[in-house]
Amino acid sequence: MKHWIFLGCSWLIGGVASAPKPHDSHPSTSKPPTKASAPAKDPAKAPAKAPPKAPARAGDDPQREVDRLVADIQAYYDRMEDYTADFIQTYTRVALSRTSESRGQLMLKKPGMMRWTYKSPAPKLWVADGKQLFVYDEEEGQVFVDRDFEMSKLSNSVSFLWGEGKLTDSFKVSLANAAMFEAPANAKALELIPKQDATYARLVLIVAPGGGEVTESILFETSGNKNHFRFTNAKLNRGLKAEDFHFTPPPGVEVIHRSP
Repeated sequence: MKHWIFLGCSWLIGGVASAPKPHDSHPSTSKPPTKASAPAKDPAKAPAKAPPKAPARAGDDPQREVDRLVADIQAYYDRMEDYTADFIQTYTRVALSRTSESRGQLMLKKPGMMRWTYKSPAPKLWVADGKQLFVYDEEEGQVFVDRDFEMSKLSNSVSFLWGEGKLTDSFKVSLANAAMFEAPANAKALELIPKQDATYARLVLIVAPGGGEVTESILFETSGNKNHFRFTNAKLNRGLKAEDFHFTPPPGVEVIHRSP
């Protein structure tokens, strides 16, 4: 069950890949020969001068691109009061050579509220109401409850969702090749490595062009397993209520409280 909880929120936490090398934007420092040192030449036979180099563009510098994308992501979630999206999760277990797929809906609300509703292949619910955590497995007829739950216990990185932290505080961030992850045209990819020890090795975030919306996350666990989320139909600030994140265990289910 703890592993399933981790899967439900793993798109918020860590990874990295090597950034492309920056282009050489520095002009040559060698000087042309002076009139005193160079023999006189017939102007008609002189070779045509090479055209001047175009100035380097901001996009040619990977670090500038990283900084811009991180700022866009930060701004997107800073202005978020609430968020909804549909998700498709594919989880690959390397040892078993098996990939499973789940679908559902995600809801977020400041401060610290989350609701993951798994609809297929089996109904499950993961709800954090800002004070406590409920994990409801309908097929098993069980609800796990943590009444002292704090979002910060999951990962320091989730704090950026509520405007209380920065990705660069928790991760080393670099550009990735979006095409390697079959990202949509014009989308960008960032890879993040956690600065502190973690149970995952790296995380890739696919960022939609313009605006900073994270549309996919691919988490690579230290075991080699891969957890991939795709988000669609995302909407900001629809006016979700705190009541949308309340949960009462259904009658007859087994309620298991987390031990201190």
